[in-house]
Amino acid sequence: MACVDPDAMVEDGINKVLTQYRESPKLLHMIRTYMRKVAEIHTAICDLPSHFDLQSAVGDQLTLIGKRMGFPRCHCVCDIQPVYGFACEGVPTDRPIIGPCEVGSWEGCGEDGISEICIDDDEMYRKLLISRSFQMQSRYSLEDLTASLQVLYGEQAAVLDAGNGRVVLAPFRELSEAETAILQIVPRALPLAPGIVSRWHFGTFLVAGFGEGWGGPCEDWEADGLPLATEAGDILVTEGGEELWTGALTRGADMMCEIDLKPYSC
Repeated sequence: MACVDPDAMVEDGINKVLTQYRESPKLLHMIRTYMRKVAEIHTAICDLPSHFDLQSAVGDQLTLIGKRMGFPRCHCVCDIQPVYGFACEGVPTDRPIIGPCEVGSWEGCGEDGISEICIDDDEMYRKLLISRSFQMQSRYSLEDLTASLQVLYGEQAAVLDAGNGRVVLAPFRELSEAETAILQIVPRALPLAPGIVSRWHFGTFLVAGFGEGWGGPCEDWEADGLPLATEAGDILVTEGGEELWTGALTRGADMMCEIDLKPYSC
């Protein structure tokens, strides 16, 4: 809705008065009075849509947009009871293992349930809603899924693999604590076609495989090397004052790990 000058709006209304009524100043005064009220209302709401723009809305306006899009700020997630114990390599567990200084229970004594997680950060919530907009429009192509993923995690994020009714998604960077906390609800906002499940790879380096974009056993990691430093972070130098650096560093590409975030179950 375009904003207009109230005075111009009133006079535009007056100009529509028939000629035979123009000789009545009281009638014109009444028309101007009521037109002025209409103009004030128009002015008050003319910029209302701008406050509900997904790209710029904040606070309650963004919350209302999310509700209309079917993706509120708060979501139910699994609440898995942590247990006392010791982590063992090669023995997977779905339960968090903690020690005696943390709140936990003995195996079999606690109850699993659900809890609520709310996205208070506007920018994080905005990214999820933009991703949700892809989903609402049924934009299920790999290109759109990639674009949606990059809205959330940046240009390096990618769809690593697809087929057999699943896609493997990779942020390809370290996630913040806030991003990690909401991982279970992220797949709920992505444009995944019905029947397609998501799996996640959280490595930050190349993934082992064959073909363009895949890595091998000796990939360039730091082609120029890294400076040698003490435990305190001080760079070592020669007697002549030159910094000491390693040679070129390589490392083997990561294996692709397909992790199920279980967005709708525990």
